[in-house]
Amino acid sequence: MRGLRVAFVVQGEGRGHMTQALALASMLRDAGHDVVRVMIGQSVHRPVPAYFLEGIGAPVLQFEAPVQVPDEDRRGVSVTRTLGDAVRRSPRFFQSAVKIAENVEDVDIVVNLLDLMAGVSRSLFHSETPAIAIAHNYLFLHPELSDAPGPKRHRSAILAYARATATRANRKIALSFSPLPPDPDHGLEVAPPLLRPGLDRLPVRDGGYLLAYALNSGYGTSLIEWQRQSRAEVHCFVEGGASALPRAAPGFHAHELDATSFLEQLAGCRAYVGSAGFESLCEAHYLGKPILAVPTEGQFEQTLNAWDAQRCGVARPGSYQDLDDFWNAPSRPDPDDVRRFRAWVDRAPEMLVDAVERTARGSSSTRSR
Repeated sequence: MRGLRVAFVVQGEGRGHMTQALALASMLRDAGHDVVRVMIGQSVHRPVPAYFLEGIGAPVLQFEAPVQVPDEDRRGVSVTRTLGDAVRRSPRFFQSAVKIAENVEDVDIVVNLLDLMAGVSRSLFHSETPAIAIAHNYLFLHPELSDAPGPKRHRSAILAYARATATRANRKIALSFSPLPPDPDHGLEVAPPLLRPGLDRLPVRDGGYLLAYALNSGYGTSLIEWQRQSRAEVHCFVEGGASALPRAAPGFHAHELDATSFLEQLAGCRAYVGSAGFESLCEAHYLGKPILAVPTEGQFEQTLNAWDAQRCGVARPGSYQDLDDFWNAPSRPDPDDVRRFRAWVDRAPEMLVDAVERTARGSSSTRSR
């Protein structure tokens, strides 16, 4: 088929969604398609990182979107503050929906990476442009994950949010740690993680240090306190780098967010601890690293992610109180499991590009899984 003109709408809160956009854009270009513009929700708490703006290879339009507001300790998410912020700024969200609608009418397909405003825009304005929604979050709609833990009201809210992001999408793709059959009842297909190219070329070693990703600076403070007692060498990536954290003891190294440096440090670490974001867990598992997945407080979807990672043998869920046990005896994943995971990830270009092409031409047929 002729090359497609593709637009992305990306949720700006999650670094993983940006990573998926970078990976998918590269795959689509390799297949002869063109990503002509990218729209992303902006947050005063988490500006869009330079590595995304420079690496996506297309004009980037930012728009007002609901954001997750940190609590007073800058660790988890404050539900009250988040709702208050959304109510205060809600009049601006309509303009965001208008902007999205205007910028997808001249393309062949729009790819939505879990952005709520993209779903709102399609609910408010009729569009002839086909849309495909891609995220790990859709996996929890799958019947094989119906026994996920947690209060029913929390799970229902997470699933309602996921469905809202995919409003009037022609196809939903659930990214998964492992293969699962499609779920026609929910219009759901399952595909491998979207990981950045080059992971397989990184020199994997045990450099004897702990690598950490702190979504909010309060978690970085907890890591500083732990490192002061344990005297372990720690490399921590956090928004703002060292300027966002209190003074640390020797052996604690704070880094500003940077895609290349993070992956290099990940390949060389002894073990990894971070939020239970899907993408970083996949990257660490791909490199065969022991993982402690710490769900961000107030983000129940990360509790589900951590459970799913444990179910698939990817990570150990826990908290920073578990760091001593984890660091003293980090459990490496089974090498056969890692090989199977890598083989699954290797299918991503074929399966995701095929899904985008089928959606653009209005085909419902699927290739054999």
